[in-house]
Parts: sequence; C-alpha cells; structure tokens
Amino acid sequence: MLYRCLVALLLAILSGSISAGVGEGQELYDAYCQICHGGLGEGQTMGKPLTDVMANRLTDADLLSVITDGRSGTGMAAWGSSFSTSEIFDIATYVRTLQGKPGLSLGDDAAGPSDDPMVLAGEALFKGEAACSSCHSYRDQGGSVGPALDGLSTRLDEKSLQQALLNPSATIVVGYEAKEVVQQDGTVIRGRYRNDSELAVQIQSDDGRRWVTYFKDRVKSVSDSSESLMPDVFETLGAIEQEQLVAFLRSL
Repeated sequence: MLYRCLVALLLAILSGSISAGVGEGQELYDAYCQICHGGLGEGQTMGKPLTDVMANRLTDADLLSVITDGRSGTGMAAWGSSFSTSEIFDIATYVRTLQGKPGLSLGDDAAGPSDDPMVLAGEALFKGEAACSSCHSYRDQGGSVGPALDGLSTRLDEKSLQQALLNPSATIVVGYEAKEVVQQDGTVIRGRYRNDSELAVQIQSDDGRRWVTYFKDRVKSVSDSSESLMPDVFETLGAIEQEQLVAFLRSL
C-alpha cells in the first residue's frame, strides 16, 4: 500500500535522526487507542495487548505499518488517513515506552558490534562491575526496570547523556517514574509502578520479573517519588572507566 511505502521511505531518510514526541504520542494514544488496548497497553476485550512478547518483537517498520494500515481480519483500524506521519511516529514511540523501551530505534539493525577498545571495555563495565544491565537492556539483552538503551546516541546529545549519568533524577523517562509504599510495619517499598487506582498500585520487583500489588487500605501510605530509581553508580567509577562507559553508550 501507499502508506507502507511512505513509512519505508521515511525510515530510510530519517534513520537514526528522528526523536518522536512521547508526550504528544501519549495524548493521542489516550484519546484514540487506550479504549481498545488499555491505558498501559495491557489489552482489552476489543484490542490485543501491546506489551506482550509478540508486540515487543515487531520491528519499528512493522509497528508503524500496523498503525498506518491496520490489520485485515482484526479490529485494528487503519489510521493513516486520520493522523499525519509525525503523529503516527509519536504514537509508535509512546507504544515503545509502554513496552519498556525509550522510543523508536531507527538505527541500522544490521550494524555489527564495535571493535573500538574503549567501547568494548565500556560494554564489559555495563554488564559487569557497573551492573547497568541488571536494569537496562540493549539488543534484547538485560533488565526491564529501566528504559532500553537501543538507539541512545540518536536521542541524547553529549550534555544530556552526562546529565542522565550524573543526575538521573533531573529527567525521568515517561513510564519509569517511581512510587513509594510504606507498609504497616514501616517497611518502605520503592519502585516503578503501573495500574495506580483508588484501590491499589502495582510496583515492579527489583529484578523486573514481576509486578506486586499493594492495596491502599492495607498500607500506611502511597506517594509519588521525585527521585530516579537509577543508583549513583557512574560517580563511583574512575575517570577512565567513566570514559569507557560513555563510549559504549554513545555506540548504541
């Protein structure tokens, strides 16, 4: 179809250079998509989940195509004649944040790993001593407590990357805000949350593998946290190690 061709053309022209608007995408999603797919992409009677394994495996081109052209034989409508190309990009990038990813990653998926010694050393730090991979992922490896880092170099300039490492609470990615639950015995639970209602809130476990429900009438309090869940690991590294880790992150 024509829209499918346009999507492919835009991907070719804008590869690695576009930064879709998460806020605008959320507004459009909440207005038009959540009635079928749920406020957090959990799925409803009329629409499939957007956060399951199958949806996560869609390439960016496929995701854009589904939103643009719909899917025949299903209830998924085609939105290409209703939204502009930039609006479809914004919706798609918001869907990616619901999946635990920071947005569209339009880089070259076929690109191989870097052979730069600084990048390789930084990757070893990321997976090892710095333990970044326990929360963050790239190339489908790592944790889900923090945003996926694929395509990071196309979204953050040098100054923004340094701020994210040195002061992670300054800017928190949508979908990764934290809440603090104080239980009756005084135990404090702090983590990424979802499905916050009058009755309960769900907090992601430290390992990112499950969501724990806390009923509000059974705890002392539930409050928003202005602090990022990201620990101050970067400041504990030596100068050379910091350079190595930054080199690796810039390679993504």
